[in-house]
Amino acid sequence: MNDFKIIKENRKSLAAEVYPDFQVIIKAPQQAKDFEIDDFIKRKKLWINKQIKYFKQFNAPESKIYESGSSALYLGRQYQIIIEKAALKNVVKVLKNKIYILSSAPQKIDEINKAFEIWLLGRANVIFQERLKECIKAFPDLEMPTLKIRKLKKRWGSYLKKHEIVLNPELIKASKQSIDYVIYHELCHAYFDKHTDDFYNLLALKMPNWKQVKENFELKLLSL
Repeated sequence: MNDFKIIKENRKSLAAEVYPDFQVIIKAPQQAKDFEIDDFIKRKKLWINKQIKYFKQFNAPESKIYESGSSALYLGRQYQIIIEKAALKNVVKVLKNKIYILSSAPQKIDEINKAFEIWLLGRANVIFQERLKECIKAFPDLEMPTLKIRKLKKRWGSYLKKHEIVLNPELIKASKQSIDYVIYHELCHAYFDKHTDDFYNLLALKMPNWKQVKENFELKLLSL
């Protein structure tokens, strides 16, 4: 297990927090004994390791080279990439479990990869807008926020005070249900800045199965 820091403070129970830099902080009551803290860490070991793995995915290479026969994740499913020569220039089509990239110059992998990334970004624009319009229905007192798509180093989404939601374009690789989870999460930040009990109570009200969706989402991405 990674090194961890123990902080004793005025609280009733033990808690563990894992940060994007992989730092693990154990918060304990002032009167907590060393053996109690050790037992708690042992019980939380699997959870702590899973959170560390979750953050490690953001250290993956910025881009992947797609070649014919390689795989790509799109909307929660694995697709085989097929690059074919055609009169058309860098057209992307999805058929069953394959993504076809039609190119007049199939040997130019850099151009093909750039075209595929542009296609993914275009799909992200369409799908994210569709899912936001659906999710906002659960918040009848909330105005439609501005949606922006921007690469984020350590998160899938962000809510800005000017009522904007920023989504990571990499989210297009996740299922629509996972995309919904991220959007619901950010919409809840319109009411609560921090991840308090009230925040999670609201999230559970809007998406009762959010914990299962989040866990499946993380496991899917970690398997890449």
